[in-house]
Amino acid sequence: MIADQARALRRLGHEVEVRTKGTGAPEGFDAVVVHNVFTMPFDLGWTRELRAAAAAAAARQGTRWFNWVHDVAAVNPYYAHLPWEDEAHAMLREAPRCVHVTVSEARREDYVRATGLAKEAIQVIPNGLELAEVLGLTERVSGLRLWEHDLVLFHPTRLIRRKNIELGIRVCAELRGRGCAAVYVVTGAPDPHQADGVRYHQELKSQAEELGVSKDVLFVGEAGALSDEDVRGLYAVADCLFFPSKGEGFGLPLLEAAMHRLPVFCSDLAVHREVMGDRGQVFHLESEAGTIAEQIFAWAAGAPEVARRRVVWRQHDMFKICQERLEPLLRIG
Repeated sequence: MIADQARALRRLGHEVEVRTKGTGAPEGFDAVVVHNVFTMPFDLGWTRELRAAAAAAAARQGTRWFNWVHDVAAVNPYYAHLPWEDEAHAMLREAPRCVHVTVSEARREDYVRATGLAKEAIQVIPNGLELAEVLGLTERVSGLRLWEHDLVLFHPTRLIRRKNIELGIRVCAELRGRGCAAVYVVTGAPDPHQADGVRYHQELKSQAEELGVSKDVLFVGEAGALSDEDVRGLYAVADCLFFPSKGEGFGLPLLEAAMHRLPVFCSDLAVHREVMGDRGQVFHLESEAGTIAEQIFAWAAGAPEVARRRVVWRQHDMFKICQERLEPLLRIG
């Protein structure tokens, strides 16, 4: 978590140095973020040294110090055997002269009980994830930041007419019209050796523009062929596979989606039922785009896995946490 925080701050343009146990009190920095040292009994000598440095900085209104609390030994029953009457351990119950941050509301309550601080004197900034790293995304896929959308429809396909990409664009527009910030991701690129493929791509781009979803329909293969790692990453960030083909000989993405535990919405073809069985949601090719969008919208509204991912992506992206919640604290003073 500390490494992720440091990387996020570096991306935001800060110079960051990570110090570990036994390296003394840092000097010459604009801000010092101390993770867990003020509240845990693992190196009480270093704790005392850092407390003194924080107090000195506060007295001269110099470097801003942050007490970043993950754990509170003083109220943790697993640490009840320690000699809390000793001065060395008792100082863990005393709040240092810092900006106080806990990683959860539960920890804030613990720290209030341990120190007697007012609840309002402690800020809650949750832990976060380096989402691209957790999902193993390539730089190309990470750069799309697909998790910022409400719903990601993924269509791995070549740009040929029987793949029915125009239906996906209409469905995306219908979802947007329902207040769902959907994005429709298409992997294929126009084949310069296939005149109709180039023409079809141009038609699709024009259709997206006419429907007002040019920014929400991504032809990610336009910049060059995707690698296998790129495609795996797109499966990882997608909410569902959208596969509206008018004709298929098999439909391999249906199997790939199953391996990625990705829900499937596909056209009602005999071959799709053969490959997929009853493990997906189908729609008739004659169905209106609005009907299909409503089917997807209703599923997403009741799908706990979609809601959980949205919460993680919106509230626990380490870069966003540092940008929106930590950086403003760094600028104060």
